[in-house]
Amino acid sequence: MQALTLKLNKDQSYFLIKIRKNIDSYLKNKIENASGFAVINNDIVTAISLQFELILEDDNKITRLDAKGISKRRKETFLQFKSISYERINNDLSFLKVAVTLNDITKIVELEAFVKTEIHQTGQSKVVFEIATEIDKKDFGLGVDEQISINGLAFGKNINAEGNFEFLSD
Repeated sequence: MQALTLKLNKDQSYFLIKIRKNIDSYLKNKIENASGFAVINNDIVTAISLQFELILEDDNKITRLDAKGISKRRKETFLQFKSISYERINNDLSFLKVAVTLNDITKIVELEAFVKTEIHQTGQSKVVFEIATEIDKKDFGLGVDEQISINGLAFGKNINAEGNFEFLSD
């Protein structure tokens, strides 16, 4: 069977950042400049490529205080995400290695990935790709010398993120 390449369906994809791990509250954001593809060989996903920018919306009410309690100037906040490699472990679990840029700092992060392949009655193939990660915000220079609160909640120690991306055949 020949390889089948699917394109990212931007309208059915999202990436969320939790304010705190134990609270179901997320930053309002939008995905821009998204692109990607998935390759299927013999009903197995063999490659995934994904990149996007995540823009945090202004109505998040982000407050930054330095160690002396003085309000710091708010930066334009966004995250850049670009996949580097994909590794399939088994039918249920894979890993995606990505370059994440936040606060002008780029780090390589490994994400757990769960892949589900479907074929619709119309003959169109679909891959749903779910990712989850926890990133130490100090790796990106956040919270080192400041306290950050979002919508009145203190931002947690780590950045907890989850995403759902859909790829479709033409």
